[in-house]
Amino acid sequence: MKLTSILAAGAIALTASSHALAQQDDQLNFIAVTHITAGDPFGNVLKRGFEDAAEELGVSLRYNSPAQYDTSQMLRMIEQAIATQPDGLAVTIPDASAFAKPIRKAIESGIPVVVLNTGEDISHELGALNYVGQSEYRAGKLAGERMREAGVEHPICINFAPGQSQLDARCQGFTDAFEGAAEQLSTTQDPTAITNAVMAHLNSNPDTDGVLSLGSLATVPLITEFQKQGAMGKIAFATFDLAPETLEAVRDGEMLFAMDQQQYLQGYLPVQILAQYNRYGVVPTTDIQTGPNFITQDNAEQVIELTKQGYR
Repeated sequence: MKLTSILAAGAIALTASSHALAQQDDQLNFIAVTHITAGDPFGNVLKRGFEDAAEELGVSLRYNSPAQYDTSQMLRMIEQAIATQPDGLAVTIPDASAFAKPIRKAIESGIPVVVLNTGEDISHELGALNYVGQSEYRAGKLAGERMREAGVEHPICINFAPGQSQLDARCQGFTDAFEGAAEQLSTTQDPTAITNAVMAHLNSNPDTDGVLSLGSLATVPLITEFQKQGAMGKIAFATFDLAPETLEAVRDGEMLFAMDQQQYLQGYLPVQILAQYNRYGVVPTTDIQTGPNFITQDNAEQVIELTKQGYR
């Protein structure tokens, strides 16, 4: 562990013992700001976790996310949240260079912060209470190892938002699992551009035998395109995160696996941590890993039912 992380952890312990505790009947107000776009199915489950926890714990929570990934818009959301001096802030950090300064400002102003989904490496250096999510590099490497076990030798990793730390880390881990034999294909977030780029690559590189998508934004349009081209099941195809179309393809044996990071918990647990911290001055002493879990043909049906209920 870095010295800065050790010092930050010590600061957290001291803060927990001296933090002014809320009374049982005090209304706690939390704000969540994430980079997860409104059109991403992942975000609906994440938001459900936030809302369920807020209702069960009797706190007020406002959830904010941009319609499209936009650093400047997310920065404004964080600044606006800080200005209201909430009792707690839950936030994702997809780009440490852009978001470290305002998040540090929030913490220094006395707002407890829990980082979720992305920002594991920087969260404690900033002084956050906890990180709730998965280790993205490790998850990418595990995905690569599983693909290799399936016989894949020349895959591509589709990065639809180069520069977002969690996606870059996933691709890096995946590539390392193949000892450099995997290739990263960078695209935009436009579904048509993604499918065009992937199909062009496959046509130009017929030895490509595996495709890893980093999220539903790319996976769902690729499922449609692969089905249209009769390619489903003919190439090893796997993804991060879940969507109904993804789970059906995994269930039917058309996709190798999907990686579930349990985003419901990524919404639920930060609210719980912030509430307990405000009321009792207690906080978990280690980060909470919510993934990755592999969804395969063996367990996809059960997850489909939970997806319909909004929990997966």
